[in-house]
Amino acid sequence: MKITVIGAGNMGGAIVEGAIKRSAVEAANVTVSDPSPQLAERLAREGVKVKYCAVNADAVAGADLIIVAVKPWTVEQVGREIAPFIDGSRQAIVSIAAGVAFARLEEFFSDGRQTTAGLFRVIPNTAIATGKSVTFVASRNASAKHAEQVRELFGALGAVFDIDESEMTACTALASSGIAYALRYVEAAVRGGEALGIDAARALEIVRKTVEGATSLLEAGGKFPDAEIAKVTTPGGITLKGLEAMERGGFSQSVVAGLMATK
Repeated sequence: MKITVIGAGNMGGAIVEGAIKRSAVEAANVTVSDPSPQLAERLAREGVKVKYCAVNADAVAGADLIIVAVKPWTVEQVGREIAPFIDGSRQAIVSIAAGVAFARLEEFFSDGRQTTAGLFRVIPNTAIATGKSVTFVASRNASAKHAEQVRELFGALGAVFDIDESEMTACTALASSGIAYALRYVEAAVRGGEALGIDAARALEIVRKTVEGATSLLEAGGKFPDAEIAKVTTPGGITLKGLEAMERGGFSQSVVAGLMATK
């Protein structure tokens, strides 16, 4: 598999580094196109050499997957630049740009032709930097070969869920925005630990390990959270009192309201 990544910012750079370090693709088969060669230079210092192109149109030749990892408002510009050089019979476009629908991608990358390359909309979250991303993949007019390559690539960087485009917004709220929501709980719990007399650094380590443990229970049991919650909430106990206080403060309703606000 050969990939070209256009845009080597935080997300594009994480895809390149993660894919190479987790052996999803060989460095020799990676081309990076970005106004700044910093990523390629940094990888070279680590002994990893990828091909660097300063011109987007030059970068697409030979790639199986062309990953467009630029800001949403620049996708059209990139599409217009590279569309004449795309071979739709053997190449696919993978857009990481949130909110840019297939209808727009078809327009940008068709170069006025009736047919275009297979298209993917892929939404990872920032945990891709640690190989723990939750990544959603929707496709249009894509071959089975390209679909498998996309799953292989992003599967090396975390969990992959195949979805319909209509589910993008909801799934982004749960996983991409969800990273911030989960970390906000951790942040609040650390403040609570400080109020209980535990210093912030120690409280953060305790809360981090507790969240890891809670996740492991869900993974091991395959149950919904209420089953595990029930195991630690005895009538009149401190855990139940704590949960009741959180609910009086609107904890669960606030989480749902936050998710719904992304619609």
